[in-house]
Amino acid sequence: MRILVVGPTGRTGRHVIAALRSREAELSVRGFCRTPSALARSIEVIPGNTGGAQALARTVEVIPGNTGGAQALARTVEVIPGNTGGAQALARTVEVIPGNTGGAQALARTVEVIPGNTGDAQALSRTIEVIPGNTGDAQALSRTVEVIPGNTGDGLVADGLEFMSGDLENPADRAQAVEGVDVVVHYASAFHPREAALGTGLIDAAAAAGVGRFVYVSALDNLADHLPGSAAKRAVEAHLAQSGLEWTVLRPQRYMQNIDVPGAAASGTLGMPVPPGTRLALIDLADVAEAVATVVLETGHAFASYDLASEEALTGAEMAAVVGRLTGRGVTSAPIQGAGLAEAWADNLPKLQQLELLERVHTHQARHGGRANANVLRWLLGREPGSFEDYARRELASA
Repeated sequence: MRILVVGPTGRTGRHVIAALRSREAELSVRGFCRTPSALARSIEVIPGNTGGAQALARTVEVIPGNTGGAQALARTVEVIPGNTGGAQALARTVEVIPGNTGGAQALARTVEVIPGNTGDAQALSRTIEVIPGNTGDAQALSRTVEVIPGNTGDGLVADGLEFMSGDLENPADRAQAVEGVDVVVHYASAFHPREAALGTGLIDAAAAAGVGRFVYVSALDNLADHLPGSAAKRAVEAHLAQSGLEWTVLRPQRYMQNIDVPGAAASGTLGMPVPPGTRLALIDLADVAEAVATVVLETGHAFASYDLASEEALTGAEMAAVVGRLTGRGVTSAPIQGAGLAEAWADNLPKLQQLELLERVHTHQARHGGRANANVLRWLLGREPGSFEDYARRELASA
C-alpha cells in the first residue's frame, strides 16, 4: 500500500506520518509539499561535493535558526572551509547545484538535506544525502534533489520517505502526486483563500488516477458559516461524496497543540486567545493522527464521517495550574490580545496576515467552547482520548 500525505511537514502531516509508521514501519508513504515557495529556503553545502563516497562524508554547515525567511536570508552565510569572513568572500552566493549562480531562477531549484537538520551542533555533524542512485557523474548531477519545506527537525518525519513538491492548483502537479497511490490523506490549509479548489482538484486527480481511498481531515465546527474556511470544507466534503471514490471524512476539534506549554513554563504565563473563564474543549493532535492511521489501515471505515472530540474542557487558569504542577513553577493564565495575538499565531498565517480571521475563530470559541461528544474518538482509539495533562507532560519532556 502506498499512501499520499499532503503537507507532510506541517504539524498535522508530521503527526499522521508518525502514526502510520508506528503501525507499519515499512509502509510506503509519499509526502506532497504543497507550498513551492518554501523551496527557496537557504541551504548551504560544500561546493564541489559531487556525491562520491569521499565527498558524501563531508558535513553540511548551515546558519543556526535560518528558516529561509527574508530576514534570515539576509544573514551572512559561511560554508566554504577557510572562509575568513572578508567582504568579498561573504558576498558569494550559496552554491548548491553545479551552475547555480544565486539568481532567482537558479535559487528556485530544489536541494535535499537530512530531514531534521536545523543547523545546531548535533545536526552539523550529520552527512550530506543525495538522491538514491546518484553516482556523482554529470548525468546524475543534473537531477534535482528535494528539500522538505518547513522541516523543523523534531523527528516526526522519518528518513526513507518519498517527498515531492508542487502546486495543488496545478493539474500536472496533482496528477504526479497521486500517481501510483492507493490512499490519499488530505487536510486543509488554514485560511487559504482557495481552500475549496485545492481540495476538489486533488479529489478529481485521485479519481482520474484510480486511487482506492480518500481520507479528508475537515473540522468539527464547519457548520458555522461565520467561521473562516467552513463553507470551503463543506464544499470539499460534498465534492468527495459525489466523486465515486471510497472516502472517509474526519472532523476534529481545535488542537491542544495551539497551547504553548513550554513557553508558559518558561515565562510563567500561559497566553490564551479567549477570556479567562472560557472552558475550551481541545483534542490532542496525536489522537487525531492515530484515528487517521486507523481509518487508513483498517477496514470498515468507507463512506463514513467521524466527529473527533475530547470531552475534557478546561479554563485557561486550569491549564496553567496543570503546567505549574508539572514544572513546580508558578504559572498563570492571561489573555492574548492585539499585536500579541498576531505574533503568537504567526505560524498559522503565512503570507496572508489576516488577523481578523483569527479573531472570528476565537470569538466563536469564547461563546461555544468547542465542546462535543468523545464516543466516536474513544471507539476509534480503543481507549480514552488523551488529556491536556498528557499533552503537557509530553511537550515538557521534549522541550
